Amino acid sequence: MRIPPGARVYLTTAISLAAVALATWFGMQAGSARPGRGWWALGAVLASVTAAGVPAYEQTRKERLRARAHMNDALDPIVRQLGRVATAAKHDRAPLAEATIPMVLDSAAHLAGIGRVRACLFRFAPGTPMMLVPAQYSGRVDDPLEAITEGTAEGDLVFGMIRHNQHLFYPDLDASPPQGWRITAPQTYKSFAAVPVAAGQNAFGMLMVDSLDVDGIRRTDVPLIRLLGGLAAVALS
Repeated sequence: MRIPPGARVYLTTAISLAAVALATWFGMQAGSARPGRGWWALGAVLASVTAAGVPAYEQTRKERLRARAHMNDALDPIVRQLGRVATAAKHDRAPLAEATIPMVLDSAAHLAGIGRVRACLFRFAPGTPMMLVPAQYSGRVDDPLEAITEGTAEGDLVFGMIRHNQHLFYPDLDASPPQGWRITAPQTYKSFAAVPVAAGQNAFGMLMVDSLDVDGIRRTDVPLIRLLGGLAAVALS
C-alpha cells in the first residue's frame, strides 16, 4: 500500500515520539528495577535508536527522491530533443542534433561530481596524426583544455579507451595521475572522468568531466557520464 506524502510525515513523527516515550519509560524502569535491569537498559537503547533512526531514514529517502527528480528533469529534455532529431526532415536534423550537445554538457556539469565542475566535449579533428580537440564546454568557467594527439602518452591512453569502449576515472590527480598525463598551467583540476562518445562502431569523440576538488568526480558518477556520452553520440550519429 502506498502511503501519501502527508500521511508519511505524520506517521514518521508519531513513530519518533512513541520511540522517545518508550526510551524514557525503559530508562526509568532500568533505573528503579534491580532484577532484569539489563533488559530494561537494552530496551531503552533500542527505543532511542529507533527515535533517532526513523527521521534519519526519512531524510535520506527524501534526498534520494530529490536527486532522482533532478536527474529526470535534466534527462527528459535531452530525450525529447533526440526524438525531434529522429523525426525531423533530413535537412533539419543537423541543427537539431547540434542543439542537443549543450543540453548534454549542461546536464553533465550539473549532475556529475561536486564542487566546481566542468564538462567538455572533444571532437576528432581532420588530418594526421589523429587529434581530439576541445569543442564545447559547460559548467565551470576556466581556461580551455588542450588538444590530445595520438602517439603521445595522453593520446595512447585516450584513443585506446575510445577504441575499447572503456572509461578513464582518476579521483586524485595529485596522488595517482595517469602516466604521462599533463595538466598545463593555468589548469588546476584535481579529478576527472572521461568516456567515449560513440554509437556502435562509430566514434565521435570524448566526453570529459573534471572538478577542482580531489574526489570531486566520484566513481558513482561514471555510469551517468557514460549515459550522457551515449546520448551525445546518438545526437551526432
